Amino acid sequence: MPNTVIAKNPYNNSAPTRQIITAQKHNNLIRDEKVPKKTLMLRILEFLREYSGATIKDIATTLGISMSLARTVVYRLRNNGYIEKAGKGYILTDKGEWFVNKFGEPREESVEEVSIEARSKEAIYEIILPKEQEVEADIKAQEYKTIYPKTTEEPLTNLEEKIRQIEKEIMRIEEQIAGLRKELNKIREELKKAKTQRTRKKKNEKEEKVLPKPIMYINEAMNVLGSMFNTLVYQGHIEVVGRLAVDKKYYEEFIKKFPLSIREAEKLPPLEKTLLEEMKRDARVILYAGKEYRLV
Repeated sequence: MPNTVIAKNPYNNSAPTRQIITAQKHNNLIRDEKVPKKTLMLRILEFLREYSGATIKDIATTLGISMSLARTVVYRLRNNGYIEKAGKGYILTDKGEWFVNKFGEPREESVEEVSIEARSKEAIYEIILPKEQEVEADIKAQEYKTIYPKTTEEPLTNLEEKIRQIEKEIMRIEEQIAGLRKELNKIREELKKAKTQRTRKKKNEKEEKVLPKPIMYINEAMNVLGSMFNTLVYQGHIEVVGRLAVDKKYYEEFIKKFPLSIREAEKLPPLEKTLLEEMKRDARVILYAGKEYRLV
C-alpha cells in the first residue's frame, strides 16, 4: 500500500479529511514552489459550494476571519457575478460554479496531479480575483480611517465655521422671537382697550335706552326713545302706569312705601304724587278705611 498523508479540511482545522495521495505526488507538491496559495475568495466559493445558502456570519465563523473581511469579499464576489443573494445567505451562480469546479478542490475525488494545472491557476487567480492580502489591506485601511480620522486643521476649521453659522442663526431666531413677543403684547393691549371700550359703549347704550327722567308721559317717552320704547317695556325696563312711563327701578322703590297713610302721601315729592294719582286711576292702589293707601 502506498504511503498516505492526512489533508486538513480547509474550512475547519479541527475536522481533518482523509485523502489518499501517493508519496511521489506528495513529494512533487512539496517541490513545486510555484503552486499558488488558495485565495480567500476561492475558499469562500468552495464553502458555498458545500454549504449553499450560508450567511456571512457562517462564512466568517467557519473560515476563522472577521465579519468585515468576510462581508467585503462576499460583496466583491457578488458584484463580479460569482454568487448571488438567496434569502439570508448566498449561493453560487453558474459562473461561480464553473470557476470553483475548475480551480477549486474536487468535491469527493482524490487529489490529482497539479504541477501543470497549478501554474495556470496562479495567473488566473491574479487576473480574476484580488489576492487575500490586498483585501485584508483594504479592510485594515478602512478600519484605521474610521478609528483614527485625520486630525488636520482643515476639518476643525470647517466645524468651527459651522458652529459660528449655527450660533448666528440661533441669534437671528431669538431676535425674531423677541420681536414677535413685543407684537403679541401690543396686540393684547389693543384687545384689552377694545374690550374696555366696547363694555363702556354697551353701558352707555344701555343707559341711553332707559328713560331720561324716572317718570314721563307715554307720548313724551315714545318721542324720545322711538321704536325702542316698546322693546324696553317688553324687556321690563319701563313700567307703564296709566298714561305714565315709569322707570322700573324707580317704580319698585316707590311701591315699597305702601301701605301709605294719607299724611305721608301729602308729603310726597311732586313726581311721586303724580305717580300715586295715576296708580289710583289705574286701580293699582285703593284708599283703605279712609286712612291709608294700599296696593291692589
